Amino acid sequence: MLTFFHFFLLSVSFSLPALALEQSPDTVIEQGQSTNLSCSKKKSTSTAMHWYRLPLGKDSRLVLIASAVQAGKATVEVDLRSHFKCSEIQGDKITLLIDHAFLNDSGMYYCAESETQ
Repeated sequence: MLTFFHFFLLSVSFSLPALALEQSPDTVIEQGQSTNLSCSKKKSTSTAMHWYRLPLGKDSRLVLIASAVQAGKATVEVDLRSHFKCSEIQGDKITLLIDHAFLNDSGMYYCAESETQ
């Protein structure tokens, strides 16, 4: 029996003054497969970028997956380090690797940016 699950990505550019993010197109993979999700910031001077997952299902909440600060190392949440990897911010881009995905990794993945404090 083949089990399918989906990684949905919001593939919309956010266009606010001095703020714009562009993500990978929608991606669907099977359990055990790997994928890279990328996010680029446009016309932005923010110094931090983040990846979040909105799990499938009612009453879901955003879950922080990884964060990176300009000129610093990326950090993946401790309980996800076994199969999630995140690149440092390279120019205007950050990449999230999901390695050997599990069924509970299903959901919508969002990229966000912020200023560091």
